[in-house]
Formats: sequence, C-alpha cells, structure tokens
Amino acid sequence: MTRKTDKYGQFADHPRYGSRPNVTNSNPSPMDRGVHLHWNATTRKEIVAQYESVTGKRWPYADHSAYCELSRRIPNTAIPADLTRQTPAIVAVTHYFDLERRCRDCSRSFIFFAEEQKHWYEQLGFGLDSDCVRCVDCRKTLQGIARQRERYESLFHVPNKTEKQSMEMAEACLSLIEKRVFTRRQTERVRMLLNSIPDDPDARKPSQYTDLVQRVVVLETKDDEGCDSPN
Repeated sequence: MTRKTDKYGQFADHPRYGSRPNVTNSNPSPMDRGVHLHWNATTRKEIVAQYESVTGKRWPYADHSAYCELSRRIPNTAIPADLTRQTPAIVAVTHYFDLERRCRDCSRSFIFFAEEQKHWYEQLGFGLDSDCVRCVDCRKTLQGIARQRERYESLFHVPNKTEKQSMEMAEACLSLIEKRVFTRRQTERVRMLLNSIPDDPDARKPSQYTDLVQRVVVLETKDDEGCDSPN
C-alpha cells in the first residue's frame, strides 16, 4: 500500500512508521562541530569536504562514489542518537535522518526512518556498517522464504514422515518453487510427497491436499524459471 506525501511523491507504507517523513525540525550538518552522520546519510560532496576540513589535505581519490550510497537524507527529520547503545565503531553516529531509498528488489521508493535506524543500531545491536536496501514488504518476503527453506530442510532429514509432515514439506517446497527459489522440476518431489499419503478419504479429503495438487498442476504448465536446487 502506498499513499502520496506532500513533497516526496509516493513511498511504500511501513506498518509501524507509515509512509510520510517524520518532521522534527532538526537538521544538523555533517560539517557542524561534533556532528557525525551515518555514511548512508552523507552526500559525496560532504564526504570530500569533511575529509579535507579534518586533514587539511585534498581528497586523494579520483572517484569517491564507493564511499557512500546514492541515498538522500530528508531535511528536518533528524533525531539524536544514544552513542552508549551503539555497537562500538571507529566513528559513532550522533544523529539519524529519515532517508529516501529505492528497494533493491521491487524498485519502489521507501523511507528508512530515523526511528527505525535508532531501533536497528541501538536496540537490535546491528553494526553501523549495516544498511537497509529493501522495503519492509520485501524484507518480510525474504524472511518468509528463509523460514520456509529452514523448515523444508529440517523435514527433508526426517526418515519416517507422518502424513502431516509430508503435507507440510510439500507446502514448503511448493511455496519455494512459486517464489523461484527452487526450480519447477521440484514439483516431482511434491508429487512424491503427496503420493506417500495413504489413498483413503480421511487422508486425502482435507482441502489442503486438494489445494496442493491444484498448485502443482498450475506450476507444471509454466516455464521453468527457478534458481536453486534443494537437497
């Protein structure tokens, strides 16, 4: 879900922080004494100017693009950091800004909120070298894939699966095929799992079994565009 902001167009909605910049009327500059911004909130020109100001020397590198992301901090959205709660770093970050970003996976614009950064770096213990490159929806998708793959792998090593475990493994495998993590050829394994379920009304009557069979049929009519191979 997206909604229009007053100034910045459309941002993907964050379930906790929304889709509008959080204006705090605080706008410290990395050139101010005692102010250190995260590298993803600092422009290329500011990096060069800060280096030359501190060292009294000219920037020694021809191309400085590798030293910062092409992200844009949103003015007047800064909040102060608690340096005592950050993971130790060469240079601590004194303020966080809302940052305008573009999702690596879906290409939607989203905000990496200053409050979210504070949570990452001070509550969750993420290092200051970590960054947010995906919108919250794509992050949730990746987390779901990781959980499904972990469950699939654990069930793969169960020697004598119950009917419920076979159904669950078939569901995980199908979901991974649909998300193009596994190749379409792995529908053969799904069929093997479904065929292992006793052919009687009590075992094959549940709607889940019928739904899995129908999803297999749909997948088998598509081109194989999968990526990885499971065990």
